[in-house]
Amino acid sequence: MSSFLQLDETLTLLLGPKSCGKTSILFNHAVQELLSNPGSKVCFICPRRLESVPPTFTALPDDSAFLKNLSFHYLSTRIELRQFLVEQLPKEQPNLVLIDNLQHYFTDLPDLYQTVKILEHSLSYMRQKHGNRCHMILASLSLSLAPFNQNTLSRLIPGRIVISPSKVSTGMPGRCFSVQGFHFNLFEDPQGEQMIRELAH
Repeated sequence: MSSFLQLDETLTLLLGPKSCGKTSILFNHAVQELLSNPGSKVCFICPRRLESVPPTFTALPDDSAFLKNLSFHYLSTRIELRQFLVEQLPKEQPNLVLIDNLQHYFTDLPDLYQTVKILEHSLSYMRQKHGNRCHMILASLSLSLAPFNQNTLSRLIPGRIVISPSKVSTGMPGRCFSVQGFHFNLFEDPQGEQMIRELAH
């Protein structure tokens, strides 16, 4: 199973409005990474425990063994995030790092700049350990970055993916979204939901 997200950069920013599916895309990218590359480790970071299990694009396998390499970390402050990136992340050495609600961890451009520089340092270290096979995806509300100079942001985080609600119907139940020209639906998988709920809480 290959991911629909085409990552041209090792550090990628996923942008979209509120409730457009950013968390679901991060979660599904994690699942697809684990299924496509047995032995991979994925680190999922967010400010608080997930209120609900993100819908999946496809039904999950009956065997949940692949989820043992998916770790959730709930870091509520910028200080906690930076401390984790410097002290804990190099020990875990994941192949994929996902940070949801990035806007929670900064209030201005200097905050964002310092955080991204720490991310880049951690990413560089892990790519050396994994032979360059390591990526980070940061998800943020579009509006939270709107006040910043877009040229500055492009230099800071060159990879950028925009997700938005899709007007193209796939003929399937559930909410429809579009990212990089790919239209998809999110649907509930009760078995998969229970598996992830036990892991994430």
